[in-house]
Amino acid sequence: MQQVAGSLMNGLGIIVGSLIGIFGGRNLSEQFRDQALRIIGVVVILIGLKMAWPLPDAINTLLSMVLGLWLGSWLRIDDRLQQFGQWAESRVGRSGFAKGFIAGTLIFNIGAMSILGSLQNGLTGTYSILATKAVLDGTTAMILTSVAGWGVIAASVVTVVYEGSLSLLASDLEPVLKGILLTDITVVGGLMIAAIGINFILNNNTIKIGNLLPALFFPVLLLWLKNHGIYFL
Repeated sequence: MQQVAGSLMNGLGIIVGSLIGIFGGRNLSEQFRDQALRIIGVVVILIGLKMAWPLPDAINTLLSMVLGLWLGSWLRIDDRLQQFGQWAESRVGRSGFAKGFIAGTLIFNIGAMSILGSLQNGLTGTYSILATKAVLDGTTAMILTSVAGWGVIAASVVTVVYEGSLSLLASDLEPVLKGILLTDITVVGGLMIAAIGINFILNNNTIKIGNLLPALFFPVLLLWLKNHGIYFL
């Protein structure tokens, strides 16, 4: 239980923040929600670009994004996520699931803090990184839920499963998820988060974020190829 205490705390922080956003957001006007979503979009873009900068290997990043988009489009990941969101909305009888769920899942789980915090919890039993992340994610969830929809709260489940799995497998993953690979995954994830911000500003699904999800796995393949003497530049 100690090994996953941090991930459980992180999930609880998201749930609490989301509930505050759901009940507190009822009194917000539609015009305010619309403008707030665009302002959040600007901040999210800056967060994503900060994660991606400095760009250590532009070619590998571009290849990861393009190949990931191709695979995601072929698998129709974004369409399936939207269909899942519509199903959830029909079951609950309340709209606003898909946008909040996709945005929350990516914002809460992409980045070095999530990986390093999970590894710390799994290897040492301490969870100072994930405890800090729980406060940050809870605050983000509160704001995001009030303008992007109640689906944000469902992202807590993904967060607990993802971080908990990393913690339980920490001893096996720690030698791999570090150095260049961690940097490359963080850069790709940062660009995906920036793309979420663009969609928030435009208030539509112009960039199909779901189709970009496989891009997070291509840095592993590209690093393996590089280690075996195959370079693209």
